[in-house]
Amino acid sequence: MKHYSLFAAMLLLMLTGCNRQGERMLNALEEQGVGMIIDNHGERTTYGLPGVQDLLHLTADEPERLKGAVVADKRVGKAAACLLIEGGVKRVNTPVVSTPARLMLEAAGIPLYAREEVPLMMNMDGTDLCPMEKKLLDAKTPEQCAAILRGATIEGFQMLDMLNEQGLSLLVFNNGELTTHANRGVQDLLLLISEQPERLQGAVVADKIIGKAAAAIMAFGGVKEVHTNIICTPAKQLFEAQGIPVFATEEVPMILNRDKSSMCPIDTQIADIESIEECVEKLENLKM
Repeated sequence: MKHYSLFAAMLLLMLTGCNRQGERMLNALEEQGVGMIIDNHGERTTYGLPGVQDLLHLTADEPERLKGAVVADKRVGKAAACLLIEGGVKRVNTPVVSTPARLMLEAAGIPLYAREEVPLMMNMDGTDLCPMEKKLLDAKTPEQCAAILRGATIEGFQMLDMLNEQGLSLLVFNNGELTTHANRGVQDLLLLISEQPERLQGAVVADKIIGKAAAAIMAFGGVKEVHTNIICTPAKQLFEAQGIPVFATEEVPMILNRDKSSMCPIDTQIADIESIEECVEKLENLKM
């Protein structure tokens, strides 16, 4: 019992100290009239752009400012929480946090001090949900939330879940219509390019595994967003060069053949071809 009491006392002292630090940062936040303060090893910076604009900038362009930092944020909803997690902050302090944000921070192991918790973050006049909170209602993970904030659709993540659950290889969503495909390799993509090119133009696509061949066909077909379990680096670079957002669970140097002994034979055929048009032409002439 003595050991437990000592541990409990030390824990209470530690938590009290953290709460005092949190209150000091929140007081500074209010006194300075800013939206966010970041304290990283004693170096403090303040930010004041609306919503999560500052966090989007920091996670993309100055991630070192967030890594290991103690943060005070005016309001922490699900959008702010996912970006703070992505940034690797050490602790979060806020006057008000939403329940989904608190749960997300707790799951990530990030200590939180909040004066008030609300079920969901409302907009500034209190008439509806905060637009960001509404946008992320169905997002399951911090990674999904962050991707949606950067332009991904929730439909893309739901499609990838469906693909995995039903053992499919390709899903295409366009103009409110979802089509499913189950052939191996790039057969379905080549068929779409040949017979229904309008299905790919502006589509959201979920594909089980994406190598350079699949990426070239999708880019040639004009898809607008891609989700996948696994993507190889050349495929990701191809999408980036074409300005097509791609969200992958895992990135690998190359897609391997079935016995894992060398590169996928389809990708091997176009490995040295840079033009997506030439890639597709080469693929269409192959016997598969």
